[in-house]
Amino acid sequence: MDSAKALEFHELTKHSYFSVRTGFHRLDWTNKPHPFKTYLDTPKIPLPKDIPKPEKPVFASFTPPTGSKMALDMKTLASILFFTGGITRAVKYFDGVHYFRAAPATGALYPIELYVVAGDVEGLSPGVYHFDPKTFSLNVLRRGDYRSFLARYSHPSVSESSAAVVFTSIPWRNAWKYRERSYRHWFWDSGVMVANMFACCNAFGLKSFFAAGFVDEKVNDLVGVDGVKEAAIIVASIGSSEKTPETVETVEPINPATLPLSRRETRYPAVEEIHKASSLKSVDELAEWRRAAENPLAETATQVSVEGLPLWEVILRRGSTRKFSRTSIGLDAFMSLCRTASVNVPTDFGSYTAYFIIVNAVENTAPGAYRYSGGQLVPLKKGEFRRISGFLCLEQELGEDGSAVFFIMTPLMEILGKMGNRGYRVAQLDGGIKAGLLYLASYGLGIGATGLTFYDDDVTQFFSLGSSGMENVIVVAVGNPAYRARPGGMFLGIDE
Repeated sequence: MDSAKALEFHELTKHSYFSVRTGFHRLDWTNKPHPFKTYLDTPKIPLPKDIPKPEKPVFASFTPPTGSKMALDMKTLASILFFTGGITRAVKYFDGVHYFRAAPATGALYPIELYVVAGDVEGLSPGVYHFDPKTFSLNVLRRGDYRSFLARYSHPSVSESSAAVVFTSIPWRNAWKYRERSYRHWFWDSGVMVANMFACCNAFGLKSFFAAGFVDEKVNDLVGVDGVKEAAIIVASIGSSEKTPETVETVEPINPATLPLSRRETRYPAVEEIHKASSLKSVDELAEWRRAAENPLAETATQVSVEGLPLWEVILRRGSTRKFSRTSIGLDAFMSLCRTASVNVPTDFGSYTAYFIIVNAVENTAPGAYRYSGGQLVPLKKGEFRRISGFLCLEQELGEDGSAVFFIMTPLMEILGKMGNRGYRVAQLDGGIKAGLLYLASYGLGIGATGLTFYDDDVTQFFSLGSSGMENVIVVAVGNPAYRARPGGMFLGIDE
């Protein structure tokens, strides 16, 4: 499979000491994109406010239910949507109120939208809906059961689900700040949301599956986006249904009116080119891609003895840590992080990522560089690497102050060799999912976490002893916060 465009894009968007000093970009705060998609003329269905909370302990929520046939109802669907992409905090800044969500997002810009394709959800008519976290409602886009159409053009699990959720990305929301590199962020930001959705489904005893392979144009058409200004990137199936979906061969075009995000938008050709080059154009091409994506090497997670806080409480407590105290975290907690965040989320591509870690302050563990593999911490370099860790994380103090800094790496060339350009999406998404699991595990243990960007080639060089053929995807620093953060709340509709 062709992977030339992915390799070109990867090199183009690498950070280096030189590039961040010569590629100056001034943020136009008067043109900052609006964080919510607002439909102008579609009917709305309010979501119920008395939603159940995912009460299961966070680490028990990392294990999928075995042989679950549980169906989905509207209240549980509303809960999953909230704890995946709902509003948990409202904070006033100089430019207005910022609404923070259940899962983190780079720059708190939230480029990811969620669309529900409902077929057998108790209390909700079959149809295609857009989830609006601000009003906590569903915008009605289509009436009818479209699961068979979506299953044909994505994954068979959709036809047996109660509902599917299509994740899309709105490029301009993130490109406003991060320009071309923002394409990587599409999959980091959706990946952490997948981790939340996966855990919520498990907590409710619901089966879930996440597909990165689908025929792009068909899925875009179904949810009414153009594939350029907004594009589908993941198809998730939730719950089980014994109701045979209606056979739908085609869908009528829809183009619902929405408010513009900002006065003007800047287009980035490199982003549009890599997304087009990594798109699948037919059912046959999808089938070929799926065969190539099978049987990856993946870490097998082991059970941990701790339960952690209830999942809902963990998600409300989560907020990217802004300052670490430099104090030590316990070895048991650290190893629990490594084990639980290695769980395999059910996807059509498996997992390729590995954790390379700079340990700064973990009890009974010598400072140094390690690789977590096969349930063990494998030493690579001994020494005090705080300053190096901070440098690798784009010279950010958080990368220096964290008790442990996880560099999530992947064999990029191997993935691209099997999956072609679309493998670039998989590599970034896989890393985003693992970052999301690290967030949940950290807050479940009562410590903090934050995601960071990095100097690409410097990370590869630092870990060269144990990372042959690996490229870094994302960084997560963990440790004890230097302040007491208030937990978030459940904002089930914002009035302005």
